Amino acid sequence: MKHKSLFKRYKGLLLKGFDRDFYKSKGRQFLWLIGFFMLCLLVSNLFGLAGGVKPWRVVELLLDPGCFAGSNQNNCSVWIQLIITIIGSICFTSFLINAFGNWLDRRIELFKRGQVVYEFDNHILILGANSMLLNILRSLVAVPNNADRDIVIQTNGDVDELRAYIASEIPEKQAKNIYVVYGRRSHYDSLVKLDVFETKSIYILGEDNESIHDATNLECLRLLRTICERSKRPITCYMVLERLASVQHFYYKSDSGSTDKLHLIVINALENVAQRVLVSRYYESGRKYPAIDRDGISAECNIGVHLVVVGMSQMAYALATTAAHICHFPNFRSKGVRTKITFIHENIRQEMDFFVGHYQSLMDLSYRKYINIANSENNKEYFPDPQYLSDIDEKKGFLDLEWEFIDGGIECEGVRDYLTDCSVKDAETEYLTIAFCESNAETNAAASLYLPLTIYDKKIPVFVYQPGGGEVLRSAKQTDRYANIFPFGMKNDCFDMQYQNRLIGARRIAYLYELANDKKDFVAMPSVEQLKYLWFHTQYAFQQSNLYAANSIPTKLRSIVIEGNSLTEKQIDTLSEVEHNRWNVERLLVGFRAYPYKERIAVKNIMESSDEDAIKECKQNIDKRKKNQFFHKDIAPYGELLDSSKEYDRAIVRNILEVIK
Repeated sequence: MKHKSLFKRYKGLLLKGFDRDFYKSKGRQFLWLIGFFMLCLLVSNLFGLAGGVKPWRVVELLLDPGCFAGSNQNNCSVWIQLIITIIGSICFTSFLINAFGNWLDRRIELFKRGQVVYEFDNHILILGANSMLLNILRSLVAVPNNADRDIVIQTNGDVDELRAYIASEIPEKQAKNIYVVYGRRSHYDSLVKLDVFETKSIYILGEDNESIHDATNLECLRLLRTICERSKRPITCYMVLERLASVQHFYYKSDSGSTDKLHLIVINALENVAQRVLVSRYYESGRKYPAIDRDGISAECNIGVHLVVVGMSQMAYALATTAAHICHFPNFRSKGVRTKITFIHENIRQEMDFFVGHYQSLMDLSYRKYINIANSENNKEYFPDPQYLSDIDEKKGFLDLEWEFIDGGIECEGVRDYLTDCSVKDAETEYLTIAFCESNAETNAAASLYLPLTIYDKKIPVFVYQPGGGEVLRSAKQTDRYANIFPFGMKNDCFDMQYQNRLIGARRIAYLYELANDKKDFVAMPSVEQLKYLWFHTQYAFQQSNLYAANSIPTKLRSIVIEGNSLTEKQIDTLSEVEHNRWNVERLLVGFRAYPYKERIAVKNIMESSDEDAIKECKQNIDKRKKNQFFHKDIAPYGELLDSSKEYDRAIVRNILEVIK
């Protein structure tokens, strides 16, 4: 019984191993084949010895059953040769064909499912296949240096479907080195299999409609930092985060978020969409979105920008804050004209409180107004906190922005009257732009087609968020009536392909800041590699500051007329103040806080004194409060700044044409 039990046990292990190895088809089945071949060869040779068949004749019969036709010519038993031939037919012809067929079928199936992974080196790795993927691929394959470089995409979706989608959008010649594999970006072993430590660059995109998209991307980043420690060269890693709150904590880091081996660049998906519309303005090939400031706003102009955002979604936040970053003009100083950003939303009060709480530092210094369409008695104005203002500052404060929150649906008669009044003032006292940013794309499309007629008649730009696809509005746009409507944020075309150019400009601005810190004059821009080194050793908050400064260059240049290859001293003075006004808002948006007015003056008096010990102590206190509490002494009117602080703005403006080369 004991022997029988052992027999059953080993028989079971044998059968389990056989079935498993032939199912997985990873090469072990060929070991089984060799084993069977040796067994059959041994048995056949035993038969051959009994019947006088020579060993090479045995091999011949096993491998080629057709040789049996000459068996009667051999001086040995025909029956023995027949048995050997049958063994060869069963064990080699059918078994071998089946084994190879099984292996090929399994290999093809594994490839279809993205489970075939090759050895890669110096490749580009894309983790996830969200809506940005297609535009990123287009930008990558357009780079000559990537012509022979492997691009590997990992997804946890349908691999075969993704391959077909890429093949339909990317020319076959450019797509020859694009590989799609299946896996999870938050799984350590999956990342190791993709040779992430040997990549040239990594894009952490994630998938569309993930409930924990940002958390998974951050987990992926944590794993990559560990794996890439074995890399022999620095790897650039682009990480996409969807929610504004997910990006916020990076501002409070004392470093760039990078390591020596993994250089991190964080991209907010919605902010990237907004920057494509308002900064790069790329609508489609050969066409641009209208500029929010039209042809530019000079110091002599009496017109200001007015952006009306319908909705209070994450996209609405991104579009409004992007406008707040770039809409700063010379006529604030000369004419007192402010940029106005208006939100329209039904029952907006709670959303307004969320927005104000999110950007509390900015709102403490901003003028804003709440307008209730149903009951004007509830209207209310909010002025900047007086502790931040001097006696000579205007009641609305020293920022060149103001905000409105209108409580009412877009269909309300009062809201439509408001939009009509704004459209009448277009090109007279304001440049009006309307953006529909509700979460529901169909609601956006429908509302954009039923605005007051004067908005269509005057061709006032209407931007409509359409993540699901903008074909309905593209079709409507073919008519004269709706020619002013521009869909944006389409999932298959949402990544700003000008991002890399803007990043180059940001790195050049970082270099100009470094020169100003060291009190050195600009001679020439360093190499790309030198700029990268400086960039990845810059605190994340200041990286973003440089990027926002680069984003504002087009609006600055539209506000002046450049004659020759440089700016005049007057233009430098004008744009330096514009740059500081922009910087004030940008610092407040990312969470920095202003000193109260009395503290600012006390600091200024010390810094302008001749008491070196007091100056040293003051600088130490300023640095400590900036690092630990995010207070910044230069969030103030331009005229209040020390000359040394003004030099930072002048350093950028003076060399602005070098930045955009």
